[in-house]
Amino acid sequence: MTLPESAAFRAYVEPARAGGAWWRVLLGLIVIGGAWTGFSFGMMHLAEAGILEPLGIDDRALLSLTAEGWTLSPDGVMVLMLTFLGLWVGGWAAVRAIHRRPFGGVLHPSGRMDRGNLARGASFAFAFLAVSLATYAAVLGPPQRTDLSLAVWAAWVVPIVLGICIQASSEEVLFRGYLLQHLAVWSRNPLIWAALPSLVFAVLHYDPDMEAGLRWRVLVQIGSFGLLAALLVWRTGGLGAAVGVHVANNILAVCLVGVEGAALGFELYLFPAGALHRMFAFDIALGALTLAAAFLLFRPEGTAP
Repeated sequence: MTLPESAAFRAYVEPARAGGAWWRVLLGLIVIGGAWTGFSFGMMHLAEAGILEPLGIDDRALLSLTAEGWTLSPDGVMVLMLTFLGLWVGGWAAVRAIHRRPFGGVLHPSGRMDRGNLARGASFAFAFLAVSLATYAAVLGPPQRTDLSLAVWAAWVVPIVLGICIQASSEEVLFRGYLLQHLAVWSRNPLIWAALPSLVFAVLHYDPDMEAGLRWRVLVQIGSFGLLAALLVWRTGGLGAAVGVHVANNILAVCLVGVEGAALGFELYLFPAGALHRMFAFDIALGALTLAAAFLLFRPEGTAP
């Protein structure tokens, strides 16, 4: 199974061909994972030592991060987002030191993020998320206001949005950049370069503390999101649109409206715990519509059989 390749997608994948031996990719993943782990422990150590207190982050952040479940304090959310700097640093080190090519090629053939597609991706995501939220509210009733103080939310929302930009973009660099590029060099089969990274992306979001029926629905949605992001890279030949969609999705989900049982704790509003159960068929249908719309709205420079 193969898909027609655009000139843009071929140009995006081509830099990964040189120095793309399997052992280099494996070593690169070890470096990236090590950097992420190191940054995670480093951020926790800084918070525990009180070094981050001028930023409003203290040891309470650690208590929320290590507590059972995923209800975090605002500073805990911030620490979590900052750990993803490790993916950026690890990705840069792997590409430069192991594959010996410019890191910018992971973002776009030009070496820079395509800001036009970044903005288009964010606008696209906000439009479809607005449809989703309106439908949820029509079927389930309006979401309930959380106990989070509006003053606390306002004090933290800008830093956390910046943290989300780090987190979402770093995940795209790894899954739809580094991994997708090398897998697409090895195989033109989208089950390899699109579906496999999306499956890994979903599995790494596995939360054993989440209720089983909710857990698998969340994993299906995350995997579907990974396929959408891969489609955007295939159509546009860069990470811009995928990053835009990912950042917009996470800003809404982390800072504004979530679902009880699958929330971080910084949301202003929550739909009831059974929302994903009742709306699952709608979510799948909207996901298919989103894929179709992305295919039509994001056009490559040209196609080749």
